Amino acid sequence: MRLTVIFSLIFSASLASAQPEEKLPTLEVLETPSVETLLTQKPVDWIILNTDEVLIVESVSPRPDTVNRRLAEIEEKKKLRNQSTGDERTRIQNEMNELERLVVIIPDEQGSPEFKLPLNQIKGIIHHEDHMLKRIDLLLEEKNVSKAMELIDNLQKAWDIWPGMIETYRDIIFVDAKNRIEAGKPELALVVMDELYDSDKDYRGLSELFGETIKTLVEESLKDENYLRAQFFLNRVNQRYKDHPLYQKYNAELTAKVNETLQQANASAANQDFQTASVLAEKAALIWPKAPNITATHRAHVERYQRLHVGVVDQPGTTRAYEVAAPADERVDRLTQIPLFEIEGLRDGTAYYRTRFFDEWEPLDLGREMRFTLKQYRQPYEMQSVVTTTDVVTPILDMLDPDNPAYSERHAAYIDSIVIESPTAFRLVFKRVPPRIEPLLSTITIVPRPGDESAIGPLTEPGGFQLSGKSETELVFTRKIPEPDNLPKYHVAEIVEHKYQTHEKAVQGLIRGEVAMLPDVPDWILRRMLNDDEFMKRYFVLPYAVPLTHLLQFNPASKSLRVRELRRGLAYAVDRERILKEIVLRDETSLHGRIVTAPFVSSSPGRNVLVKPRRFDLSAGVAMSMVARKQNKDAMQPITMIVAPGPVEVEAAKDIANTWRRIGFEVNVVLATDEKPASWDILYRTTQMTEPLVEIWPFLAFSDRAKLSDLDHYPDWLKQELVELDRTSDQSRAITGLQQLHQHLWSDTSVVPLYEVDKYMVLRKNLQGFPTRPMHCYDKVDRLIIDAWYQTELP
Repeated sequence: MRLTVIFSLIFSASLASAQPEEKLPTLEVLETPSVETLLTQKPVDWIILNTDEVLIVESVSPRPDTVNRRLAEIEEKKKLRNQSTGDERTRIQNEMNELERLVVIIPDEQGSPEFKLPLNQIKGIIHHEDHMLKRIDLLLEEKNVSKAMELIDNLQKAWDIWPGMIETYRDIIFVDAKNRIEAGKPELALVVMDELYDSDKDYRGLSELFGETIKTLVEESLKDENYLRAQFFLNRVNQRYKDHPLYQKYNAELTAKVNETLQQANASAANQDFQTASVLAEKAALIWPKAPNITATHRAHVERYQRLHVGVVDQPGTTRAYEVAAPADERVDRLTQIPLFEIEGLRDGTAYYRTRFFDEWEPLDLGREMRFTLKQYRQPYEMQSVVTTTDVVTPILDMLDPDNPAYSERHAAYIDSIVIESPTAFRLVFKRVPPRIEPLLSTITIVPRPGDESAIGPLTEPGGFQLSGKSETELVFTRKIPEPDNLPKYHVAEIVEHKYQTHEKAVQGLIRGEVAMLPDVPDWILRRMLNDDEFMKRYFVLPYAVPLTHLLQFNPASKSLRVRELRRGLAYAVDRERILKEIVLRDETSLHGRIVTAPFVSSSPGRNVLVKPRRFDLSAGVAMSMVARKQNKDAMQPITMIVAPGPVEVEAAKDIANTWRRIGFEVNVVLATDEKPASWDILYRTTQMTEPLVEIWPFLAFSDRAKLSDLDHYPDWLKQELVELDRTSDQSRAITGLQQLHQHLWSDTSVVPLYEVDKYMVLRKNLQGFPTRPMHCYDKVDRLIIDAWYQTELP
């Protein structure tokens, strides 16, 4: 029996002639326990005896390195014994005798008998944990990383340190990386290799495996001409292993490619193709910014033909359901159309104007006439042409002709006739004098009209930018009138809008150097920028002069919302303050936003200060909606709400819709990019209204022009007030009328202003010439100067 054998080992002198019925196994015949055994059964240790036989026992203590730790304890006791006498010496000697025998328990024996095994009978001990490490080695030979990780996790939970545990874990990571490479997942392999590098950068074979993996990724990137991705991986290997052979190889290859590209740029410039030269110079810097001698050539070409790269999250023409012009469409209009007058800035809420076309405009006959003198010169950088009277008068005449599609009732009501004095001068004769002439004429744009039969003479190309290239991710706008040669300094000649999926991706593009300007940044991202000192050293953050107003506008033709009580009930059920703080700004302080009562800018003198924001009152909303349902059975119909483009607008609108559902309304939220519904009830809209005297009518009519027929669905009192406001000649009376209209719009709940948000644009500091408070993202863009810059640091 096994107990007899063990007993004979302990008392070998008295039982030297005894023959055990069975012998203990030797190490050669025993197999390393399986994963299941190691994880599910009671831990055991193997004690190797001097006879090379193996005694299997329950876990011994102390561990690990049990024998050497016991021998060290005995040596300490010897020192104490030699310094002691009498009973103390005897006690220590007894303790030493106990330490010279290891207490072991035989598993699976009745009563789990305990024995004391002399240390001098032990050749070595293989602990349960050592078995786990050995089994892991066998699993790695089979490339079974998952089972190996299961064992090492179990061991790490039990022990902070065990001999060989760290080294074995590194082996697992290395095999895991090789498995991922074989599975065609080199990027995932890099993740685990980074972990191994942080643990032991000199691990055998790691440098070579890094190189093989990076090579695969770089070749894949260069095949797709994704140079930033290739640079990222090359920089990664170079940061870990300076002057790695792979880095040196591609450094030479990419430098040669850069030199070839720059030679092509030089050839294009020699042929006066400055656009191609600039594109090639940008490409060269993108291919490999570490190439020597790139700076001078790059600067010469990109400053001769300057290209402004802009990061956006939308493109024009993609909003099918949205009833008014989307921000992307407005950006295009500001580049391709040049108005007679543009807003220079705001002062105390009042707009001040500039013009590109007139030298003088002066009133005659107590303001009943206005004489205009056209400019006869232009600066080389300006994007507009020198126009003639024909170019300006023709679009005005079209607006006065009832049979012309461009006919404007408002302009026809003001302008009686036009007197042409010369090719550079004309007079407008008014039926009634407008409060201000600039806002009235600011809606007239000079656009190319080749072959226009209504023109009174030959028309001039007005200038501006034109759409010259389009793809799913890019829009290219080019100056129609290029700057002449041999100027000491050139200005922006081309604008490239790069579309990103999200604002976060656009910010990444800015930091990587793909774009130099972001026209719109959500407030929570903006605040991080403003609080980052390093970011602010490299970028300008410019506030727009006009905040963006969010509002709900009811469709006057909606049968469901014809009852004012229902509109009021819905207005009371909008928690503006919470939505502003939690969704729009994500800022409890609302630093860059405020609750408003008017659809125009809150600093406007036309705002009635007596109008206070409606409180959030869900019970009032329920009560008013119940009254409305009794008055109009159509109030029970589902509400269709179309939402302005933008992730913030969509999230806010969905929050409002959820609240309305809580008080019993079925609300269908239609995104701007969805198909246009057959009918709609509410528009979640954003606007920047700076001149409400001329803009409020088109705003309410969902039209570019003020036409009386567009107001058919509004009540008579509103039409009368709009007409009276439009016919007022005195500026102070007009402001008073606008304040009264503001009060009545609030009472009637035709519009529910929500909040206005301060907006900002972000520019890299190599852009010079932008106004400090721009009216829009392309304000005075033709004056913009771009100093040569490219990202010199590898990603």
